[in-house]
Amino acid sequence: MTLADEIRVAERHVRVGERHIRRQRGIISDLEAKGFPAGEAIHFLDLLEKNQRVHLEHRDRLRRLSQPVD
Repeated sequence: MTLADEIRVAERHVRVGERHIRRQRGIISDLEAKGFPAGEAIHFLDLLEKNQRVHLEHRDRLRRLSQPVD
């Protein structure tokens, strides 16, 4: 796999992570609006956000590797 391929995969992971986070926030809003406990959903959102930071760091590292060195 080329570096460009790895960057594309990392970018896809970031996009998917963004969708998961948006969906989880919606679930939390729905739970709270209906008066249901949202603690576990909030905990899961925290895990998703931590995972997203890892995806972003990986993508950014790959992008830096693709930049020409002066």
